[in-house]
Amino acid sequence: MRTALLTAAAALALTGAAAAPAPAPAGPHHETLRTIVPPAGAALDAEVDPAADRLYVSSSDGTAHHLTAYDTATGAAVGDPVPLPAPATVLALGPGGTLHLGLSTRIAAYDPATGTLTDDRIPVAGSVTLLAADPAQGRLYVGDQAAKSVTVYSTATGAPVGDPVVLPFHPAGLAVDTTHHTGYATYVGGAVENGTVVYRNVLNAVDGTTGRLTGTVGLGTTALGSMGVTVDPTTRTGYVANLAAGTVSVVDLASERVTGTLLVPGNPKSLAYDPGTATLYAARTGASSVAVVAPAKAEVTETIPTGERPSALALDPETHTLYTVAGGAVTQTVRRTPADPTPTPTPEPTPTPTPTPTPTPTQVPTPTQTPTGEPTDGPTGQPTASPTPTAPATTEPTPTDAPPAPPAPATTEPTGAGTDPDTGTAPGTTTVTSGTTGTVTVGSAGSAGSAGSAGSAGSAPGPAAGPAAGSALASTGGGDTPALVLAAAGFAALGGAAIALARRRQRAEEEPAR
Repeated sequence: MRTALLTAAAALALTGAAAAPAPAPAGPHHETLRTIVPPAGAALDAEVDPAADRLYVSSSDGTAHHLTAYDTATGAAVGDPVPLPAPATVLALGPGGTLHLGLSTRIAAYDPATGTLTDDRIPVAGSVTLLAADPAQGRLYVGDQAAKSVTVYSTATGAPVGDPVVLPFHPAGLAVDTTHHTGYATYVGGAVENGTVVYRNVLNAVDGTTGRLTGTVGLGTTALGSMGVTVDPTTRTGYVANLAAGTVSVVDLASERVTGTLLVPGNPKSLAYDPGTATLYAARTGASSVAVVAPAKAEVTETIPTGERPSALALDPETHTLYTVAGGAVTQTVRRTPADPTPTPTPEPTPTPTPTPTPTPTQVPTPTQTPTGEPTDGPTGQPTASPTPTAPATTEPTPTDAPPAPPAPATTEPTGAGTDPDTGTAPGTTTVTSGTTGTVTVGSAGSAGSAGSAGSAGSAPGPAAGPAAGSALASTGGGDTPALVLAAAGFAALGGAAIALARRRQRAEEEPAR
């Protein structure tokens, strides 16, 4: 039994562990939304237009070349792919949403509003390998590999601004500070000095207004060194990827000096910087991923998996979305920032209401009726009626054929002060009336009413008391008082009947003597 219980518990634990969701990251993190695959061929480059929510991807299968627009919210293609006369190896977004495409020996312009492609918009004497635009100034920077130069063009006229800036080696990376309207190009090359090959990595500054070289910054002597470059225009900081060294150089562009080095292993090549989150992205060609770097901490905080050999990056700074060209497709990744947890309010203690004391009812004592008759030797409060003797009554019945005898006068003796105006008797008086009817009315002093009528032998009972009896009974307030009163009244009635019988017997005895 114990073994079965342990087995069941282990199974439940394993099931719960498998079903438990993975905990959400505590800090900012990146989520891959989708991978965009061109309809034909492999992706060569990508450019994003934040204002139009469009992503442009150039592709080629070696024979057919296309430009495809995608909705950045859904990843769906917008319209049909635009055929291109040559592979567009580099893209740059100019003023008004116009897209510039490097087609080897020329630069074409695509107008999304009309869907029109203008070929040979800017002729280039050589081969276009790098493009970077400054839409606010209306400038387009072109890196020419064959001519080993960087030339600034006007996007409005297509004419060059000043003379090309010729470098010792072909440019390897190109970026623009759109706030200070300056382009930055890198190159790496070796030369024999004193019988030894020496490599030089240099960052060059080109003024967008004049098209002239305005400064250089030495970045070291590593072979296959300086490649991609990006700029933080807010702090005027440049970042340069050193491919073979696995590092990124940090450059103060205002003072033109290197201020630090970030360790980013995996052969970093292309770079992108998000000023809104102070995040640096480095495409690592040797690790098939993008390193997320926090320059302030000088560390890689996250790694974003991509396709093989990521070669180009495009960033939407408004939505903090990164597009990586790798493995012939484009990976779309967005930065997520967890919302601040809502503080749980501390519940206020609910005051405990003070119970209202329940008043203890005061028992009202039952009033004791004070008898108006003369008290006897019995218990206190038990009134005893004192019968009043009346004139002797006749014991013989009146014949039916003879006239009725006049009733004998009744004698009433008051036992209390005061007389009832209706009956002519005082309250609490016991009246015995002897007449032809043989009725005896007995009243109890202080009683709730008459207990009834008691007459001579063979007489009917008298009427009960009227309203006075009811009101007297109601005033007792319950308890044993009504029973005592009724008992006293009963005893009084029996006593009255006994007296009447005794008097009749006495008169019967006296009658022969007369």
